[in-house]
Amino acid sequence: MKPDLFIDSDISGHIAKPPDDHYKDLIRWLNQEGFLVICRSLLNAYVDAVRGSPLMTLPVIVDRLTRAGRLIRYRKQDLKEFQIKERIVKRLLSNPSDHDYIKIVMMSDRKLALSGDNKLRRDIDNFPRYRARAFAHPREFDYRGSKP
Repeated sequence: MKPDLFIDSDISGHIAKPPDDHYKDLIRWLNQEGFLVICRSLLNAYVDAVRGSPLMTLPVIVDRLTRAGRLIRYRKQDLKEFQIKERIVKRLLSNPSDHDYIKIVMMSDRKLALSGDNKLRRDIDNFPRYRARAFAHPREFDYRGSKP
């Protein structure tokens, strides 16, 4: 099992300017051994979130992970194949644009997410038939471990 993690674009600012040692440790872990799960729309959101910033950013980390072979990228076809039933979609609180993010978390090995979005975290935590977990801060979970 790969030590993978989903990081929402709203965390980009904390990666660019880590507010505490927990984020610094997360960045170090990503650069040394972690795998990042993404899709095209998330990569675009990373770029938009830090446009013009000269600091360490998620797109820079994505580039490093790509070269190291530790980027897990889900294609449009992968997202299309993962169907969310209409009755579940109706219960989701997150933005419809975030539903692809829910899909990539569910398709990932460890089903772990880091997001500042309360509604997205709630949807990930309560998604039926999957034992996925979402957290607001890296101090809340062991991203280095194998499973939540």
